[in-house]
Amino acid sequence: MRRRRSALALVVLLSFGLPFAMAQAQGREREEAQAERRLRLTFVGDIMGHDVNYRMEDFRDIYRSLRDALLAADLSFANLEFPLDPFRPAAGYPYFNGTSDYLAAALDSGFNLLSTANNHAFDGGEEGILQTIRALEKARRGSTRPFAWSGTRGNPYRPFGPETLLVNGVRVGFVAAAQFLNERDQDRYVHVVDYSNAAQVEEFLQFVRAASPLYDLFIVSYHGDHEYVQTPSPAKRAFFRDLLGSGAHVVVGHHPHVVQGYDIVEVNGTSRIAMYSMGNFISGMTWSLGPSQLQGMAAATGESYMLDVNLACGARGCTVTGADPIPIANYMNERAQMVVARLSDLADGAVKVTPAWRSYYAGRLALMKSFLARYGSRSPARHSAALSAPARSGSVP
Repeated sequence: MRRRRSALALVVLLSFGLPFAMAQAQGREREEAQAERRLRLTFVGDIMGHDVNYRMEDFRDIYRSLRDALLAADLSFANLEFPLDPFRPAAGYPYFNGTSDYLAAALDSGFNLLSTANNHAFDGGEEGILQTIRALEKARRGSTRPFAWSGTRGNPYRPFGPETLLVNGVRVGFVAAAQFLNERDQDRYVHVVDYSNAAQVEEFLQFVRAASPLYDLFIVSYHGDHEYVQTPSPAKRAFFRDLLGSGAHVVVGHHPHVVQGYDIVEVNGTSRIAMYSMGNFISGMTWSLGPSQLQGMAAATGESYMLDVNLACGARGCTVTGADPIPIANYMNERAQMVVARLSDLADGAVKVTPAWRSYYAGRLALMKSFLARYGSRSPARHSAALSAPARSGSVP
């Protein structure tokens, strides 16, 4: 049954995509005369909803210090790690449920590209899926910016396909998938692709090969790998590289709740990027952490980085021209609320924290900079790698 649905997905995709591809080919000569278009995309990891996160008076406080940066990007991505059913109370771990206000604060702060495919997507069952879709569809209709989400569906007989956006004249395709679900739904409502399952991987790669030529820029979001591990598994790393080789320009990963690295690689004369895990953007995981706990995995769940990815897009598609990581961290503000700020602002006193916490964040910033130095570059020319290059690894202590 799964293979028949996948085959149907490809038939539907190609049926709707071929006329578009023909129009694209017919307009190629005209496009070549147009000026190169530039895009700036910002990527973060998980927007979690723990109990402590719901105790705030104004959820917009979470994002205030980063809102301008998120709104400045053409697309700002996050993984929405909770269903949203307005008929159920807000709930944290282990069965998450968000609120309309919690979602609205994230959208108002600039997020306009969302993954709904993650292990908690089915925490609210079928009704949670349907209510989340209704909330996101309402947000799409009211958005004045390009807006898309991917990873879940309300009709189990409707094939999963890429979402389409037009951003600054660039055709963008977006698809999201998860490795597994905590609550089994037989793949009815959540797009599940297990990177350890060879058949599922090949099926998904075929899907990307068929879909990506219809777009200038193709983005894949993937939720998987082991939690609290700061080095990508070799199988996931190979999967992400295969996605780039199959037509994706950007692959963004999440689920480990801690950061992993990223690579810019050369594919067919273009630079493409794989982000293995973007960690937590906001959560309650460090609520009880003290400033003396500088080392260890608990501390690592409280910080991550925003990655600004710059692309140049011409008649033959898009290429990554640079990636700028901005270290960020969760911290408790003066009203005992968990919010997000730049690690540099926490370390140098621009954000008011106690001397002990300032020292803590200075230490964490040093560790994050050391980690990012192993991966990052403002230009892909410095560390581009062929798809066959050996894997590099790194971790934040």
